[in-house]
Amino acid sequence: MEATSIKEYERLDQYYWWFVGRRKILLSLLKRFFGKKHIQILDWGCGPGGNYKILSQFGSVTNVDASEEAILACKSKEIINIQLAATLQEFKPQTKFDLVTNFDVLEHIEEDSTFMRDVKNILVPNGYMLVTVPAYQFLWTKLDQVLGHKRRYTKGELIRKFENSGYEIVFASYFVFILSPAFIMYRLIEKCINLVIKKEKNTLNDSVIEFPRLINLVFSLTFSVEAFLMKYISLPFGTSIVVLARRK
Repeated sequence: MEATSIKEYERLDQYYWWFVGRRKILLSLLKRFFGKKHIQILDWGCGPGGNYKILSQFGSVTNVDASEEAILACKSKEIINIQLAATLQEFKPQTKFDLVTNFDVLEHIEEDSTFMRDVKNILVPNGYMLVTVPAYQFLWTKLDQVLGHKRRYTKGELIRKFENSGYEIVFASYFVFILSPAFIMYRLIEKCINLVIKKEKNTLNDSVIEFPRLINLVFSLTFSVEAFLMKYISLPFGTSIVVLARRK
C-alpha cells in the first residue's frame, strides 16, 4: 500500500464503521477461544497498529509490517515490539508463537498457500492462525486494486487452502452479514457506472464513502449483533470472511 493510502488507512482505522466493526468480531472470537490465556501473538501485516490494543489483552504481541510508513505510525502509538519485514524469510523471531494473526493481509500475498505453510514453522505445536479476508471475486472493484489485493475469497475456498496447507478449521464464518445486501448492491452499481464514466480512483480516500457520524455508529453496531450470532452459528454470507485454523 502506498504511503498516502497508509496515512488514510490510519485515519479511517480509528473511527470508520468497518474497522471498528471488525474489531468487535475479532475481540469476540479472541475471548471465546483464548479467554484469559497469556499467549505469544504475531500480528503479521499490522498496518498502523489499530488492532494492537485488543490483541495485547491476550498476551505479548509482536508486530510486523512491510511498510516503513506503517512502522512509523505504530511507533507514534508507542508500540515498541515492531519489526520491518516483507517476507517470513526476512523475519527472525526469538520465539515461536501461539497465534499468528493476519487481518486483511492474506489477499495481498501472491502465494497465499505457501505463506500458510510457512507460518507453521513459527507456530508452536497446535498453534493457531486467525485471518480475515474480503469475500467474493464478483465484488472486485478499483478499491481492491488501490489496496493492492491479489484476489477475494469464498469461505469454502479459504477453508480448502488452510486444510491443504496442514491446518484444521476451528471456526469459519462470513461477516458484514447484515449490511451485505446494501453493500453488494452499491458495489455492483458502482462497477456499472465506472464502466460508463471510467472515473479513475487512485487513492483510498477516493474509494471510501464517508457517512454521517450517526449512520457510521449504527453500521458499526450491526457488528455487535453479528459477533453475538457467531457464538452460535457460522453466518451464511457476507462481504468478509474470518477463519481460525489450528496447525495439525
